[in-house]
Amino acid sequence: MTATLKKTRDELVKKLTPKQRIELAEELIISAGGYATKEIEEAWEKEIDRRLDAYEAGKAKTIPSEEVYAEARRKLNESKVRRVSQRRAA
Repeated sequence: MTATLKKTRDELVKKLTPKQRIELAEELIISAGGYATKEIEEAWEKEIDRRLDAYEAGKAKTIPSEEVYAEARRKLNESKVRRVSQRRAA
């Protein structure tokens, strides 16, 4: 990472809310343009169609968003605890 990029990240990105960070990331990806090859785009389209077909046919296992978010929060908390433990051990 260049010094300029690191400075930008340190001064700007860390001040943004999580929602603002996501919006910025989306804009950066869009502005990069052409980051995916035609083959990759076609593969994603096929995968999206496959998943949608499975969902509409009732063959896909769905998970309520509350469960997904609870599991994500649990894993994030575990990760934070590990990092704090590692810092204290160092």
